[in-house]
Amino acid sequence: MDTQIADLSQLKQDALDKIIFHATPKAWLSKRGPWVLDRGEGALLYDADGREYLDALSGGVFAVLAGYGREEIARAMYEQAQRLPYTSPYGTTSAVTVELARKLAEVTPGDLEASFFCTSGSEAVEAAIKLARQYHEANGDGRRYKVISLRRAYHGSTVGALSATGWSPGFGVFRRSADPVVPAAGFANAMPPYCYHCELGLTYPGCDLACGTTIEQAILGCDPELVSCVILEPIMATAGCIVPPPGYLAKVREICDRYGVLLISDEVVCGFGRTGRWFGVDHFDVVPDIMVVAKGLTSGYAPMAAAIARRGIAEKLPVFFNVHTYGGHPVSAAAALANIGIIEREDLVENAASVGRYMIGLLLELRGHPIVGDVRGLGLFMAVELVRDAARRESFAPELGVDNQVAAVAREMGLFVRPFGGTVFLAPPLIFTKAQAERTVEVLDTALARVEAQASSTANLPTAAGAGR
Repeated sequence: MDTQIADLSQLKQDALDKIIFHATPKAWLSKRGPWVLDRGEGALLYDADGREYLDALSGGVFAVLAGYGREEIARAMYEQAQRLPYTSPYGTTSAVTVELARKLAEVTPGDLEASFFCTSGSEAVEAAIKLARQYHEANGDGRRYKVISLRRAYHGSTVGALSATGWSPGFGVFRRSADPVVPAAGFANAMPPYCYHCELGLTYPGCDLACGTTIEQAILGCDPELVSCVILEPIMATAGCIVPPPGYLAKVREICDRYGVLLISDEVVCGFGRTGRWFGVDHFDVVPDIMVVAKGLTSGYAPMAAAIARRGIAEKLPVFFNVHTYGGHPVSAAAALANIGIIEREDLVENAASVGRYMIGLLLELRGHPIVGDVRGLGLFMAVELVRDAARRESFAPELGVDNQVAAVAREMGLFVRPFGGTVFLAPPLIFTKAQAERTVEVLDTALARVEAQASSTANLPTAAGAGR
């Protein structure tokens, strides 16, 4: 063990005393202590105790696409830091940042060609909303300011991004924390394409994509002449890996075009191969007006995000009033270029597609567990939704924390997954192998059985005998 973590108990105590952790209850931290990680290699993580874990969550927030220990990315950052570590965002740039903008214009669909760089998905969402509003103003339509988003969506933690975040079992608390300052008058929600829990009780395809129609209703309810943009995730991420039914995004695109509203695709989670295509919208042959990217852009090796606009939008703006000190940061740009190079050279997008298909097939066998209600996903982005009653699709009471229990047992067995809002998420690095997929599902199978055995007497669950793989 390295000298700096030789006294692990003191390190954990200092972490508790001196770090304000993101969205983690103090009671939980005081009881268990923070999880101190030491290093990573490929799809494996090692904590300060020397224990090994299979990372089926890409660092916990879907970011580490190319895997850990990539010397190529680290070296690119080192060499750029030596050459030129920083440039001002005001009319100044670097060759490496320009090269990144060229590469993004190449890999994104359609005529998405102009990138505004910042450092996080939340910032990029804010930038996209501002781009839409300032585009309409430059186009002589400055009355347009309202934003339509989806219930259960998550778009970030800054005020504007939170305003576009719809209430959900997991992120409702984030909205409540910002309610006094969220400008609700400028934002409206529509129904998510959540077929497993359709708000209208309909079934696809007989529903005629009613969820898409509610976006039109939201536009009409706000006054179409005041609506600036619709923002959505092509596959809703923290809402539970919700894959929309065929035709949904095409219908939304047509509605936006009909009313002169811009369509923003939030690809913070879905981008750069996560779903088995370069971007989530690529599955649906839809080109948004603005695309938001972050996380996988650098595989988490450096902070970098972007709002990428279509050529006509960028050309219309005489000036874009937005600024971030570290926008277009050369070292982060170098990391992004090296990361994209790895994804291309090692054909990781196709690996995500093929291993993802295999892994989802294995996960579907878990539906024999009485607490597994639904298994869904696309590429290497999957979710197992846990329910109290599968026949009635009845969710567990949140205070039971059944998803947390499953994730805790899995971690004890050396597997890192994410519990959230009654769902267990899986989003491994794009380098994942079929053998690692098999190991992941084997551990989940065991974890589900153990939690079912513990919960059956208190929650009136059926036994798990014969369930699983």
